[in-house]
Amino acid sequence: MKKTLARVLFGLGLSALFAPAVAEAEVPPEVSLRSVTALGTGCPLGSVRAIVANDGQHIALADGALSASAGPGVPPSEQRVFCQVILDLDHTPGYSYAVTNEYGFRGHAELDAGVTATLDVERYFTGELGENPIQTTLRGPFADRFVVREPQGAVGPFSPCGAQRPLNIRTAVNVSTLGNPSGSGRIRLTPAWGVQILRLHWRRCG
Repeated sequence: MKKTLARVLFGLGLSALFAPAVAEAEVPPEVSLRSVTALGTGCPLGSVRAIVANDGQHIALADGALSASAGPGVPPSEQRVFCQVILDLDHTPGYSYAVTNEYGFRGHAELDAGVTATLDVERYFTGELGENPIQTTLRGPFADRFVVREPQGAVGPFSPCGAQRPLNIRTAVNVSTLGNPSGSGRIRLTPAWGVQILRLHWRRCG
């Protein structure tokens, strides 16, 4: 898995050579990952892997797929599934960072009329308020693939200056039959590259 993540980051670096030139933000001299932890019904303990790119500007996060379903005979525990990834990043003091999902998510949903499926992503640093960069609702009848990306230019929240706190990324999918109690539906969500590519945005403190 670590080799796969490294290959993704290597490919991302090659593609950047052909991308339009942009002003690069200052990156701390030292950036590393202390630990990555996964919690939730959609990601068993030990199922998530992560690696920081040598450029200090990307993290490849392999956290698998999330699937939820609802309908007659489907247990309530399968209607809402979530995965909370906790990244403990270590870096040179005097910097603050935020992350964005470079390529978003892709998925497939099958929803009867009146059935809805929602995707919510929340990011926050431990002890801080969070932000929801992605909130999407699909309404039945629907049977197709879909792609969801973050709003362009939306960056945040930034880590607090003077303290290095873990970053929490909570991704949840939910299927509801409130609009059609006899209907059914399901949704499956995966990162667009098979792994999430998180872009690190850095700024100086003070």
